[in-house]
Amino acid sequence: MFKTTKIDSTPTIPNATLTTTGTTCMIVKGTVLDGKFTSSEDVQINGTIKGEVHCKKRLLMGPTGWIEGTIHTHSAIIKGHIKGTIIVQGVLHLHSTAKIEGTILAASLQVEEGAQYNGDCKIGERFVKEEKPLMAVA
Repeated sequence: MFKTTKIDSTPTIPNATLTTTGTTCMIVKGTVLDGKFTSSEDVQINGTIKGEVHCKKRLLMGPTGWIEGTIHTHSAIIKGHIKGTIIVQGVLHLHSTAKIEGTILAASLQVEEGAQYNGDCKIGERFVKEEKPLMAVA
């Protein structure tokens, strides 16, 4: 009477594989988020985010992905469009379809032929070290 169908929910971007076993969040094409977005896991973006993005692990952006705002992430593979600032604690990989308008701060950068970026670009660990909050002395 009832038929069970297994659905493969593993998100994919060609030439990019997830190496973590945690839950992955997907923002699909046609979805628009406005505001602050935070994830402690890998995030795949094929839709639009306007605002601030915080990703503790890896941000994977497909060719239809669009972010307008500030991004903080551990590592990123970008195939879409970013207008704003991207801060990457590890490796930022710009594929040939990537387009960034704004500021790039990353510990390491890999750029494929055809990728575009217009703005400031600072590469090296010293540019992405997280500042520790000042502690009040009693």
